Amino acid sequence: MLITVLTATYNRAHTLPDVYTSLLAQRTDLEWVVVDDGSTDDTPDLVAALAERAPFPVRRIRQEHAGAHAARNRGLAVARGELVAPLDSDDMLIIGALDRLAAHWRRARDRPGVAGVSALCVDEAGRLVGDRFPADVVDATWQEMTYRHRVRGEKFHLVLADVLRAHPYPTTPRGFVGEAAVWRAIGRGHRMRHVNEVARVYRQAGPDRICRRPFAEFAASQAVAHAAVLNLDIAWLPHDPLAFARSAVHLSRALFHRGVPAHRQPGRLITLRARALWAAMAPLGWLLYLRDTSARRPA
Repeated sequence: MLITVLTATYNRAHTLPDVYTSLLAQRTDLEWVVVDDGSTDDTPDLVAALAERAPFPVRRIRQEHAGAHAARNRGLAVARGELVAPLDSDDMLIIGALDRLAAHWRRARDRPGVAGVSALCVDEAGRLVGDRFPADVVDATWQEMTYRHRVRGEKFHLVLADVLRAHPYPTTPRGFVGEAAVWRAIGRGHRMRHVNEVARVYRQAGPDRICRRPFAEFAASQAVAHAAVLNLDIAWLPHDPLAFARSAVHLSRALFHRGVPAHRQPGRLITLRARALWAAMAPLGWLLYLRDTSARRPA
């Protein structure tokens, strides 16, 4: 069983050797597809050098800078593996992680609707990032795990390549859209086997993490993401009302940043239930927008 480890990278020549080293610590049959999203550092030469000495195939693709999601879709198009493991260019795999997840997949692959395996992440100090699953092995959709079990935070995924290709990463000229859009779409027709195995080291340091940037910089994509929550998942409102209230707040906040007046914002929502929730939360969204804009003003 071949696994494609898919890494989109942009100016990460300083972290890619750590990714490579972590792949050397896997025993399963793998290939590494590296999509260079127009790097201006030493990434092309570095990846070429790693490819020459790697004990597994390294496939290099270079494109003009178009963003991580476009790069991942480009890599998916050429992936040869039955399963794809997306791995960021500054993260690492735990020793033997792919071997253990592949074993879980062999036990789950014949179950109807199961499309892959989802596992846990830790930070550089070994601390868990996000929540554990409610049991050591759980077959569930993304929506069930997110809203019924209220599991949040970073996870590592090993997914059937054909399923990922059918649900590509969202690309938009309006900025980054979170990967939850992919897992939400997959969850509408597939389950994952969720296992309490630590598979990935999620590096949280670095100035380019999206969570460290001002909200206004990615307000457009936040509007897309939170509108999707309210439009596509609103049936799950009784299971986790606070999560939907937060999305209503941040949708309003993002739309104010985009210059959309309050009276036009409900047009982004398709159900009366979602619009009613927006109406209740919009004042808080306005206050957060005011806080954002005051923080940007020079003293």
